[in-house]
Amino acid sequence: MDRRKFLRMLSLAAAGILLGDEKAAAYVLETWEPPIRKLFLNFTEYEERPTTEMIVIHHAGFPDGDKDSSAEAIHKFHQEVNGWAGIGYHYVIRKDGTIEQGRKPLAVGAHAYHHNKNSVGICVAGNFNLAKPNHEQMASLKLLTAWLCQKYHLNPMGKGVIVGHRNLNDTSCPGDNLYKKLDEIRYWCRNFE
Repeated sequence: MDRRKFLRMLSLAAAGILLGDEKAAAYVLETWEPPIRKLFLNFTEYEERPTTEMIVIHHAGFPDGDKDSSAEAIHKFHQEVNGWAGIGYHYVIRKDGTIEQGRKPLAVGAHAYHHNKNSVGICVAGNFNLAKPNHEQMASLKLLTAWLCQKYHLNPMGKGVIVGHRNLNDTSCPGDNLYKKLDEIRYWCRNFE
């Protein structure tokens, strides 16, 4: 799906909410997939995730600035520097709002220590202790998160369903400026239950 079609679908879903037709908005999310750029990255191992109970939000968090990061660059870093099977996140949201697939959707991730076997990891490109996520990133993050909640039958308002990495491990991730927006994301996703 191209960006134009994506924006049309987003508009239809938003119109359903605004017009009080949440069922129509939910149908839009149930019958399509957000535009996800699939990269078919090579991993050294693969284990299927047994359950999906939460969505963990991350930022790339480079200490030297607010940079755009691609799934390919993170994949290379995680393999060559960390010695992992490959990128730890399932999805990366670029500065222009493009959603890229990292790990296979059903694979166990490597993004939240002790919580990888029951979670999906989304990394938003940038350092959100230094900057704020832009409008395109937030629109894609909301849509992707709502779609994942629909796909895995998750209640976005449930305790521990949509969390920041800092809720699970000792880190500042996803940065203060993105962490402050988690309630906004949960509320937005709630409209599609």
